[in-house]
Amino acid sequence: MTTERTDTALHHAHDAAVAGLRSPGMHDLGPDEMRRFRAVESRFLEVTGRAGYAEVRTPTVEPLHLFTGAGTLSPQMLDRVYSFLDWDGWSGERVVLRPDSTLPAVRWHEEQASGETSRLCYVQPVYRFVPGGGQREQWQCGAELFGLDAPDGDAELLRLALDLLGALGVEDVRVDLSHTGLVRAALGAAGLDAAEQLATLDRLLDGDDDAIREVIWARPEQAGALRVLFEIDGHEAGYLANLRAALDPIPGAAEAIAELDAAAGVLGAAGAEFLVSAASVRNFEYYTGLTFRALAGDVECLRGGRYDGLAETIGGRAVPASGFGADIEVLMALAGGTA
Repeated sequence: MTTERTDTALHHAHDAAVAGLRSPGMHDLGPDEMRRFRAVESRFLEVTGRAGYAEVRTPTVEPLHLFTGAGTLSPQMLDRVYSFLDWDGWSGERVVLRPDSTLPAVRWHEEQASGETSRLCYVQPVYRFVPGGGQREQWQCGAELFGLDAPDGDAELLRLALDLLGALGVEDVRVDLSHTGLVRAALGAAGLDAAEQLATLDRLLDGDDDAIREVIWARPEQAGALRVLFEIDGHEAGYLANLRAALDPIPGAAEAIAELDAAAGVLGAAGAEFLVSAASVRNFEYYTGLTFRALAGDVECLRGGRYDGLAETIGGRAVPASGFGADIEVLMALAGGTA
């Protein structure tokens, strides 16, 4: 074996040994990455601060029941949490490494018992088990708005999200809009009872598009609304008018379409490209109303929506609420020279 080949083999062996000192799915940020991280973090806090959002930070370790109390996270998500016993004397409480930042923010808001409109933002990691080599620690930045109903609250968050992406220099942005309430209404119109709707929605939230196809195939005469929602996307006012004409008779559909229409109006006024796509509701946990996700090209860079009623599921007050979150390292990769 030549000296060069020997050096290469030793280098690979050294890299493998060092990599074994780091837990799977975890990675370091070096000096250059930290400079870019701080640039994105700083710009995020500037944008949200100007809009009146105050920064909070919640504990890394949270009680498991915060996330399981009333089915606030789907079974698929709960399968991916880091859970262990936190011993205290002779008994232990089941706790988790924070898998989500919205629920802890809701808990914090409820503990303040203010009853006023509240605007919070955060920069902190979440931990989710991902099989294989996927990233299990994700640093997120996000904003949560409590006390402002749709459509005003939705409009504020959409504008804030666009301001953030613009400040970072993210290009080629498109926003996908959907509405969980509209999907539920269409499932009800297809004849599914409450349990069947929940099971189908859980599958859809986990990215299983076959869930809708199976309903359409099994109930072709009743599934017309589902076909309209899931087989056709649109980005013009005429599409929403056609959606209203097709779905207005369905209980609960008119209000949802009006909220989609208002959101489309906000994006149109801002000159932002958008797409109304019912299928984009997948992978949204605990949302009850408008949902949105921003893409730069084909890369998702931000997602959020309305979660009225979430506080009640953890024993809090009924409060209108909405928010969004973004993966900071995705924003680092997409940010232009302004960051």
